[in-house]
Amino acid sequence: MKVSGRAASIDLDEISAVSWDVDGTLYSVGRLRARLVADALLAPVRGRGVGAIRDLMRLRTLYRGAESARSAGCAWRLSDNDFEARLTLERRWLGPALEKVGLRPGTTELLRYFQGLGLKQLAVSDFECDHKLESLGVAEHFEAAYAAERIGALKPDPTVFHRVFDDLGIAPHRLLHIGDRPATDGVAARFAKCNALLLGRDFRDFRQLARELSGESIDPPK
Repeated sequence: MKVSGRAASIDLDEISAVSWDVDGTLYSVGRLRARLVADALLAPVRGRGVGAIRDLMRLRTLYRGAESARSAGCAWRLSDNDFEARLTLERRWLGPALEKVGLRPGTTELLRYFQGLGLKQLAVSDFECDHKLESLGVAEHFEAAYAAERIGALKPDPTVFHRVFDDLGIAPHRLLHIGDRPATDGVAARFAKCNALLLGRDFRDFRQLARELSGESIDPPK
């Protein structure tokens, strides 16, 4: 079954599993940041003013460290203490914020479409993401979650995809990855030799992609 439009190169009959990037793909990072700023501004009213600023600055520092390592092509893994501290901060701030921000429009429909086709669905993120999937209310759709930071190799390093291939026992061409960043998701998928569709490059939103994948017309006839 060939799909139409920007996803025309993907033959779903050849796909066994779909992997999803999380940050920036399942939800808007811009909306999350705006929500975190709003929550921080409200924190003094809730008696957490100084603590809120300290927490969010700590999170930003940890994420910037990851991006610096990625840009330099270096391995990156937090110490156990820093890792647990970051997870605590994420659950405290990102969890409630993600519940308010929610999924990108059409995400649930696309998840259900893949589920209806009998495809395994996995989260393949740079960072630990089980708690994010729970906050977004979609954990039940994913059979497993992979965090590249656990193996010290952030995307565009393809190592996390090789782990997926080994665990599922599938060839690279049997995986379709959905992400949002050409320089990370796109390059990693290319190195891993799996299929990839990127939000903003190959499709404009998940509603459009769901319609393309199901063979429905996207644009009205002229």
